[in-house]
Order: sequence, then structure tokens, then C-alpha cells
Amino acid sequence: MSRLLPVYTARIEAARANNRQGLPLGGAWLRNANDLMQEEMLPAAERLYQAEKERVRSDYATAQGFPWVAVGLGVLTVGALGGVQHALYRRTNRRFNVGLLGATAACGVLLVWVTAGHTLASAGLSDSYERGVRSLNVLNDARISALKARGGENLTLVARGAVTVPAGQKFAGQDSYDVAYRAEMTRLLGPEGDGGSGGLLGRALVLADDAGGSDPVRAATDRAGEWRGRHLKAREYDEAGDYEQALKRVIGAEKDEATGASFDRLDAALEKALAHEQGEFERAARAGGSALTGLVAGALVLAALGTAGAGVGIARRLAEYR
Repeated sequence: MSRLLPVYTARIEAARANNRQGLPLGGAWLRNANDLMQEEMLPAAERLYQAEKERVRSDYATAQGFPWVAVGLGVLTVGALGGVQHALYRRTNRRFNVGLLGATAACGVLLVWVTAGHTLASAGLSDSYERGVRSLNVLNDARISALKARGGENLTLVARGAVTVPAGQKFAGQDSYDVAYRAEMTRLLGPEGDGGSGGLLGRALVLADDAGGSDPVRAATDRAGEWRGRHLKAREYDEAGDYEQALKRVIGAEKDEATGASFDRLDAALEKALAHEQGEFERAARAGGSALTGLVAGALVLAALGTAGAGVGIARRLAEYR
């Protein structure tokens, strides 16, 4: 991506330079830049995105794994201390050894702390995944689809029918960029007439668990539906040969007609929803992490106290035989 980005930028600038000079090569340069983006840059970005999602899943699985080794060693230690005290009781007929009793208490407290802390931390992590990560994944996918749809819509006007779907394929003979636009809008909203419940935005609405998350998703759904309707009107003008009206309907300044205004509002709503879900994720993750606050330092202190208590308790019994 780093290698190709300057190449893409150069092709965009070449398109601008040709357009400013009134040369028809501008559209060709723009299509060439789009091909680079679609065929090489976006697949690379998708691989990176999927790799990071897999890394998050792996990190969650690792973090939520129960610390069986630590708990097992704790149980064995408490059991061993109890066994030593029982053996001393049988040999000396003394019920309590203060040092060993203190060591057992310290190890018991540490064992309970580790178990409870991990349980609470795991619950917090699960909450952060359910309330944050799942929604973030869907919303990010929705934003990517919206951006790709907008790119296809714009390039439909740039290409002006010069790039069509090859014969033998579905939608053969139709404008390739408009076909790509419709595919992304279907992914975003579901099939036409579905009301948005079958697409990514519908899934995002199901995953939103409060008004702060659901309201911007509903707004995004409304704006996407509005965009789809305005796009159809722009296509009618374009197919009728009225290119200027089609252009105004896509990139015009009139917010009551242009698809660009609908896209901007859709993107703003998605950004708001993403910010909310990111906040939900961070709050839940911090809550889970707070359950482990001081555990390392506390474990060191309790382990030291336990070791000292065991040493003192055994030393007192040994002193009796000197």
C-alpha cells in the first residue's frame, strides 16, 4: 500500500491536469487510477484489515483463557501447607502453627484474588467484545461499502458507459461501475424494498444496545435509502442523455437533490456510531482490566508473606529439637 499510494496519487494528478487543459485523457487517467485502487490497493487493505481482525480474535482467546497453571499451583501450595500443619499436629500435638497458618492464609487470599480477578476481567473482556468489537466490525464494513459505492457512482459519470460488464457474465453490457455501486448498496442496505433490515446497517442496528448506538445507525439507514433513491433519479437523467443534470444530481451543491449530500450525511452518521461503539469497547475493556489492578504487586507481597510465615513456623518447630 505504501508503494502504490504515490503511484495512485500521481495518476489522480495526471487526470486533474488533463481535465484542466480540456483534454479527454483525464477520464482515462482516473479510470486507470481506480483500477489500481480496486485491483491492488484495496485487496491489500482488505488483507491487512482481516489480519488485524484475526489478531484481535486471537488476543481475546488468549486473554480469556483460564489461568489453570497459576490456580493449580495455588491449590497445591495451600494443600501442601495444610498437609505440613496436619503432620506437625500429629507429631507435636499442637493444633496451630502461627507461621504456617499465616502462610496458608496468604496463599489462600492470593488464590481467591487470582481466580476472582480473572473471572471479572474475563467478563469485562466478553462485554467489550459483545458491546464493542462486534458492532465496530459491522460498522467498519458498512463504511467501506459506502465508500466503494460512492466511488462506483462517481466513476459511472466519468466513464460514461465506456466500461461495461463483459458478455457471458451477469449484468452483461451494463455499466461496470454502476453494477459495482448497486452491489455495494445491496450489501449496505439489502435488496431494494427491504428497508435496510437485510444489509450491514440492519445488522449494526441489531447489535446496537442503546440509543447512543442505534440512533446514528437509523440515521445512516435513512440517508442510505435517500442516496439510493437520488441515484436512481441521476441515472434516469444520464441514460436520457442529460449529462449535466445527472452530474448535478451526483456532485451538485443542492442538498435536496445531490447524492453527494446523502453520502456525506451517511458517512457522518457512521462516524458517530463508530465513535460511540469505540467508547463502549474502551469502557468495558477498562472495567475488565481494573479487576486485575494491583494483582502483580499484591501477588509478590502475599508470596513474600507466605514464604516468611512458612519459614518462621518451621524454624520454631526445629528450634525445639536443638
